[in-house]
Amino acid sequence: MRLALFITLFCGLNVNAQQTVGLFQYSQDAYPGYTLFAPANTYTTYLIDNCGDLHYTWNSNYKTGHTIKLLEDGTLLRACSFQNGSIITGGGGGGRIEAIQPDQQIAWAFEYSNDSVRLHHDFSVMPNGNILMIAWEYKTMQEAIDFGRDPITIGGSGLYPEQIIEYNPSTDQIDWIWHAWDHVIQDYDPGKPNYGVVSDHPELFHLNYDPGNTSPDWQHFNAIDYNADLDQIILSSPKWNEIYIIDHSTTTAEAAGHVGGNSGKGGDLLWRWGNPEMYGAGDGTNRILYGQHNVQWINDEFRHGGKIMVYNNGKGKLPVEFSTVDVIAPSILPNGTYEMDVNGRYLPTVQDYVYSAPVPTDFYSHNISGAHMLPNGNIMIAEGSQGHLFEIDSLDNIVWDYRSPVVTDSILEQEEVIPGTQTLNNRVFRATRITYDYAGLSALPLFNQGPIEINPYPSTCVTQLGMDDKEFNSEVLIYPSPAGNYIHVQGEFHGAYEIRNSLGQLLLSGDKTSGQIDVSNLKAGIYYVVIIDESLGSKAFTDFVKQ
Repeated sequence: MRLALFITLFCGLNVNAQQTVGLFQYSQDAYPGYTLFAPANTYTTYLIDNCGDLHYTWNSNYKTGHTIKLLEDGTLLRACSFQNGSIITGGGGGGRIEAIQPDQQIAWAFEYSNDSVRLHHDFSVMPNGNILMIAWEYKTMQEAIDFGRDPITIGGSGLYPEQIIEYNPSTDQIDWIWHAWDHVIQDYDPGKPNYGVVSDHPELFHLNYDPGNTSPDWQHFNAIDYNADLDQIILSSPKWNEIYIIDHSTTTAEAAGHVGGNSGKGGDLLWRWGNPEMYGAGDGTNRILYGQHNVQWINDEFRHGGKIMVYNNGKGKLPVEFSTVDVIAPSILPNGTYEMDVNGRYLPTVQDYVYSAPVPTDFYSHNISGAHMLPNGNIMIAEGSQGHLFEIDSLDNIVWDYRSPVVTDSILEQEEVIPGTQTLNNRVFRATRITYDYAGLSALPLFNQGPIEINPYPSTCVTQLGMDDKEFNSEVLIYPSPAGNYIHVQGEFHGAYEIRNSLGQLLLSGDKTSGQIDVSNLKAGIYYVVIIDESLGSKAFTDFVKQ
C-alpha cells in the first residue's frame, strides 16, 4: 500500500530560561496542521505551523472584533471592531464582518452597527453559507421599566439585550432573527407585561437579574455555535454563567413567540446549564460555570462526539480562580426534550470531562479564551489573556506549547518581557488548529517565513514527511538544496517519485530510477520528494528548498 503522510517530528529546541515568546514545546504527538489566530487589538491574522513558523498573514483596515474563520475556498471571515458612531459600547464590540480573499481583496463586508444594534464577539458559519451573528440591541431606560425592569437596576445608558441574526452573504439580507427580549419573565411589577414566578419559567430570562453596577450589557453573549443535525443554536452568557440552546427551525415570527419549530416552543430556551440559580432552581452551591467562553458542539466523529465543550474561565470561583476545559453531555429524551432532574435543574449535574493544570492556578484566563477538540482526540486550547496557545493529548499531557509574540501589531523580540497592561498585551481571543487536508489551505500561497518573533532562538524543528516502516536497500540522495530549475536523484530504486508541498498536495510525479527532475515550474518554497516502490511501499526523503 502506498503511503505518504506528513508529520512533524519531535525536534530539539534551544531551551533557555529567559525565553518569553514563540515555541516552547513540541512533540510528534501534536496534531499536524496550522494554527490560525488573530491577536487582540491588531489588524493582522496569522497562520503558523507546529514549529511556530509563519506561513501566511491576512491584513485589514480594522482591528479584530475577535472571531476569525477560514472557509473552504480560502476566504477568511473576520469580525472587525467597527463602532460607526453607535452608542452601544462594551467589551468585545464589533460591528462589521468582512470576507478577505487569498489575494487580500475584500469579497464582501457586512456592517451592523448604529444607535439601535451592534455586532459583537462571535459568529458561526452554517452549512448553507449563511452566518449566525450575535448583536446587542438598544433599549432605553423607559422601555426597560415599561417591560417590568426594576428602575434602580438601570443606568442612564439603558439596557442591551441580545439578538441573533442569520445573514445571507449571497443576497446581503437578514434571513432570520431571534430576540432575547421576546423571552423574559419578571416578578417585580404585576402591572407590567411578563409578570410571573421565575422558577416556573426556566425557558425564559429573568428580566430583573442584575450583573452589577447597573451595567447595560445585561447578558453579554460571547459565543455561538450551530448544530445542523438538531437545527439548534448554542449560546454563552458569561455574566449569567450559563449556556443556552434555542431552536433555529422556527420562522422569525415563531422565534418571537413560545410555540412553533421542531421543539414546539418557538424561541424559548430549550436547555440552560451552568448556574441553576438564574432560573430559581438552586443557589451558588449548584453553580459550575464561571465567566465561560467558546461553547460549541464537538464533531460527532471525534472523541466525546456530540457533546458540548466550553472553556470555563473560572472568574469568581472560590476559594481560588483557575480555568478548566469542560465537556458536558445534555440528556435528551426520545421526544427531543432536554431532561431535568427532580429539582427542576437541567441535566447533567456534573461534567463528563474536566481538564485543569496539575497545579490548577497555573492555568487561568479571567476572560476571552477557547478550546476545541481535534480529530485525534487532542484538545487545542487558547489561554487567551496570556496569549498562551497549547495542545493536550487524551491523557492531558501538553504536546505543543506556544506563546504569541504579537502585542498590538508590534512584534516582540525573543526574551523581551511581555507587557501586561490593559492596552499593551499579547491577548488572543481564540486559536484554531487547521488540518493539512482542509480545502481552504490549498488556495493560499503558503511560504515558510520563519518565526514571528524578532531574533528567534535557533531550532531544529522541521516539518518532514512520515516514512513507511519498510526501508530501501540502498541510499538515495536528493540534491541540491536550495535548488534552481532541477533537483538530482542519486542512487538506485525502481518505482516512481512524487513532489508534494507542505500541505501534502501532489504537484509533480513520474517514473524514475535516477537522474534529474525538472522543478522549474515550482514557486519558491519548501517541497518534499516521496519515492514510491510498489513492492516495498513508500519512503519519504528530506525536504528541499526551491529558490
